[in-house]
Amino acid sequence: MPVVNVFVDEAGDLGFSKTSTKSFVLSYVIMINDVPIFIRNKVRRLLKNTNTRRRIRGKAEEFKFSNDDHTTRQRLLGKIKTFDLSIGTVVIMKDSVKENLKESQSALYNYLAVNYVINTIVNSYLKPWVPYNEIHYTIDRSLSEKAIKHFNRYCEEKISFVKKDRQFKGDIIVKIKHSDSRNDVCLQIADYIAGSIFAKSERLDNKYYDLIKGKIKHKDQWDWHNRINW
Repeated sequence: MPVVNVFVDEAGDLGFSKTSTKSFVLSYVIMINDVPIFIRNKVRRLLKNTNTRRRIRGKAEEFKFSNDDHTTRQRLLGKIKTFDLSIGTVVIMKDSVKENLKESQSALYNYLAVNYVINTIVNSYLKPWVPYNEIHYTIDRSLSEKAIKHFNRYCEEKISFVKKDRQFKGDIIVKIKHSDSRNDVCLQIADYIAGSIFAKSERLDNKYYDLIKGKIKHKDQWDWHNRINW
């Protein structure tokens, strides 16, 4: 039975005011079967080594792209390049969002975090002829309890639809977890991916994106003016 583990995080915001970011990035990291166990151990060791080096400034609880210095970013991104995982991302340029979608940030977020991720997993990683497939979907906890229930229901309905559409012979079991990134280093990897791509889309800063671009297997974008150059 294939077990697909996916970890999702984002960078930027989904606001549309003058103070909002120009872009929004949702990134996801895909690992198969027991791979997360090995990767978690490696990232924890790296964090321990990083804290040993920086003990004068205090220890960090987690890797966080927006908080970490350039050397730390390079070290973790260099590790990510060696891991057995695949990366997917959706980059949204705000001026390419239709007006009707700007009215509901939660609906837009759910669409991005479910539609692209689930379609990618079903189309590229699941096996329609086996008795059942399993998806472990972990997303950084940022929603209210009410929004979490709506998100989970939307995700389950999406899987039911694509399963029928792709004519799966067996079932697709999904386990959805909304977790604090401090408790899951695989979410910290997703944070680093989103942060690296956001630096490129928002500030035209490619130095972090260039370190991991070879691992980015699935790319989607909303960009009417063709400014995103992969």
